Amino acid sequence: MEIIFSILFIIAIIVCPVLLFSGEYRRFSLAAFGVAVFLFILSIFITVPQGYRGVVLTFGKVSGIMTEGLNTRMPLIQSVQRMSIKTQLFSVEATAASKDLQDVKTNIGLNYRLEPLQVGTIYGTIGLDYIEVIAHPLIQETVKEITAKFNAEDMILKRADVKEAITVALIERLSIRGIIAEQVNITDFSFSPEFTNAIESKVVAIQKVMEAENYLRQIEVEARQAVARAQGEANSAIARAEGQAKANAIIAASLTPDILRYIFLDKLTPNVRLIVVPDGQVLTLGLPSDNTSIIK
Repeated sequence: MEIIFSILFIIAIIVCPVLLFSGEYRRFSLAAFGVAVFLFILSIFITVPQGYRGVVLTFGKVSGIMTEGLNTRMPLIQSVQRMSIKTQLFSVEATAASKDLQDVKTNIGLNYRLEPLQVGTIYGTIGLDYIEVIAHPLIQETVKEITAKFNAEDMILKRADVKEAITVALIERLSIRGIIAEQVNITDFSFSPEFTNAIESKVVAIQKVMEAENYLRQIEVEARQAVARAQGEANSAIARAEGQAKANAIIAASLTPDILRYIFLDKLTPNVRLIVVPDGQVLTLGLPSDNTSIIK
């Protein structure tokens, strides 16, 4: 649009003076000249949208930066290139080799934005393809450098450490070129089918060993519980026997002949007519003073 305004203005400047001397076209030339002046004044003003910066080019050379909103420029002399400073996403697949020489593929998602104060330098030194020119090779180089420090198996087990190392390196290297890396996402690590199968087999073997160890520990625990239970029951039986023995001793010491005879008589029912006494034994019913019978 700016180029169209400039071309129309130049045509009007050239044509209008010629037509001005022609009486037939004088009115038309005045109208055209007025339109040209209006277009010239209109082309002085330019709007930079929210989330953008305007790189001012004076005769094609970077000469300043415009902020968001309404700005002015010199028509025919200055042009403005808008550059986004919003957060954008760049995704790329990176290939590298681990410390143990295993091929590694990973998908990198980079959330980035331009440093507003450096958009002029970026446009002047790189252009609009800055992400392909700068970020793409930097990501490849960084991934190769970081993954070479880890074994392939460690990259699976220590994925957070690998991601942190790649993120820190990318943030530092991109910031030097005016690109702010806000977040680095590593969506996946993939290896050769042979290595993947080997890792899966190893994991399965480890799980089986852990299951066997857990089973053995369970058996040991159950055995200790059984021993403890048997020991407890034995101690309880011993304690009961000792208690019973003590009780029997106390009872035996308290059982005098009179008490035994009383207990015996108390247990007899009223209708007892005959008592059998072993030969040579004496059974006294009642006390001698009561003239109770003595059976021999």
